[in-house]
Amino acid sequence: MPYVPPTNHVERVSKLIAGRVVDGGAEHARLALSHLRARDDYHLDPGASAGPRILSAAELRIIQRGEQALLGASGLCLPRLHEMVREAGYCVLLANADGVTIDYCVDRDHRNDFKRAGLYLGSCWSEQEEGTCGIAAALSDQSPITVHKNDHFRAAFTTLTCSAAPIFSPSDRLIGVLNASALRSPDERDSQRLVNRLVRQNAVLIEDAYFLKTHAHCWVLLGHRNRHYVDVQPEILIAIDGHGQVLAANRCARQCVPALASVPGTALPCIEDVFDLRADRLFDTQARSALLALRPAGGAVLHARVRAPLQRAFVKAPAVQPATVQSAPGAPAEMLDDIDLLERDRILAALAQHQWRAALAAPLLGISRATLYRRIARFKIVAPHRS
Repeated sequence: MPYVPPTNHVERVSKLIAGRVVDGGAEHARLALSHLRARDDYHLDPGASAGPRILSAAELRIIQRGEQALLGASGLCLPRLHEMVREAGYCVLLANADGVTIDYCVDRDHRNDFKRAGLYLGSCWSEQEEGTCGIAAALSDQSPITVHKNDHFRAAFTTLTCSAAPIFSPSDRLIGVLNASALRSPDERDSQRLVNRLVRQNAVLIEDAYFLKTHAHCWVLLGHRNRHYVDVQPEILIAIDGHGQVLAANRCARQCVPALASVPGTALPCIEDVFDLRADRLFDTQARSALLALRPAGGAVLHARVRAPLQRAFVKAPAVQPATVQSAPGAPAEMLDDIDLLERDRILAALAQHQWRAALAAPLLGISRATLYRRIARFKIVAPHRS
């Protein structure tokens, strides 16, 4: 793309705000409002050529420690998304709800190029600091967007293309943004449709992983509208307590099941009121091994399996001999932080539920068999029959 002098970019920003630029596609109105806020509310200079503020390593570590749940949920999605878009010259960023990049994936050969552009760990992309950009717009409007080249408010970023999607907690709290950025991409806005869709899909996968981690203490229905995808990639997640009360449902479940549309809410439904299914049947061993066909009132049939709670208490079932977790010399098991303990317990429970067959436990955990073996090795988990 030809170099755009700052003076020309400043003029374009003014025209966009005034409604005299109409090449912003469906995002035109959002871009204009974001530009207006950047100029009038935050008093930013559209002609500025400096890159974003980047936190020190110490500052970043403090923030990352507070985002362990989000980082743990996104651990598989970032490299998977990067593998899909890397050949087109994209890097992948994960930002928290303040717009700080807390994780990223980038080709080693191009790391310095992305770093010079500000696409780096610890970079700050809030609208208050940088004006209109992918991460800032997704945070401000809480919806996916592609900010393409000259759509950026600041002249420093007019060669970048950024597709971003917000990430929400089970209670609909905005917790972060997934972003894919390219240093050079085609000028046509339509060229970004595929990347935008991939980013949105992976943001949902992070939300679902976060859902499962934060509801590890619950019974969870994992379902899909197509029975063949239940064990591969369940799209419907419903968390239930030991009394059959629905505690949470992911966005897809709320869209597909009318009775869950108001979840989260003050009056939570009982699972028996959502499906023609007694709660005690869900907790039955036979039900946990069966593929259930559930018919919600006013909705299509859903297919689901039941995941039992993945806490340490569940691992100690009488029928299963407990596994041992061996600590490295001089490093007791209690030195693992909370997220590691939760992950270890999830793995132990899944393995115990499937008689220590990794091929069956891995899909339950939402990871590949190779990843499961690496985590077994990391936590030094030893099966009972090998103890």
